[in-house]
Amino acid sequence: MPDIDIGKRRVHYELPSGADPASPRGRLVLLVHGAIDSSTYWHHVHRHLQTHHTPLAVDLPGHGDSEGPVLRGAAEHLDFLAALDAALDLPRFVFCGHSMGGSMAVDFALHHRHRLSGLVALGSSPDWEIDQAEIDIWDVDPEEASRGNLEYLFAKETSQQARDAYDRQLRKASVAVCKADLETCRSFDLSSRLHEVTVPTAVICGDQEAWIEGSRRLHEGIAGSRYEAIPAAGHAIALEQPEALNAALDRFLESLP
Repeated sequence: MPDIDIGKRRVHYELPSGADPASPRGRLVLLVHGAIDSSTYWHHVHRHLQTHHTPLAVDLPGHGDSEGPVLRGAAEHLDFLAALDAALDLPRFVFCGHSMGGSMAVDFALHHRHRLSGLVALGSSPDWEIDQAEIDIWDVDPEEASRGNLEYLFAKETSQQARDAYDRQLRKASVAVCKADLETCRSFDLSSRLHEVTVPTAVICGDQEAWIEGSRRLHEGIAGSRYEAIPAAGHAIALEQPEALNAALDRFLESLP
């Protein structure tokens, strides 16, 4: 799959075979993963969307197959996404972000609304309450930090096999990446500006999402947004309930003008 140079980093992204992001089939959907993750999170969504649309799943710097160093803070991520948009010469697109990626999507809509035809905030929030101790523990005991993080990600119905698979995926992130991502989450402060988001928006989360209040606040703050809580899903919704999530995404994409 293709790579591109962005800010002196080689950045990896996934596209359907033969697809051209500058001339997409159906809707161009930019898929941006969350903290301590990679584009692998979007496997089921990417495979489904490519039937009628053009999904583009990116590995953020320092994640997956993209070169580091990792980005730090909301502003650096905003600049990176604008540079990616320009480098790939993208037409207007739907920005679909999970968790930290959803906060990035909202931030992008506030600064570059003319570039978007839609916005999906998946298991996300306008801000994140993270104690410094939750960041520092990655230096002291990364094993304990990893186990603690995993406790918040799943619905009670999620199989142990799915939990273990996601655990293996997340453990590929370095300690430096984990700390930087959590610090980035803390840097988002979007609540007071949600009323400025004017692009069509879908807020989707699992009904057992640990941070469900964040999704509710996004929905309440973004006028005209659609809200859907998918049963038997937690924070790892794209892995726990891929068919239900794909159906929700289809409904939103079909509703766009």
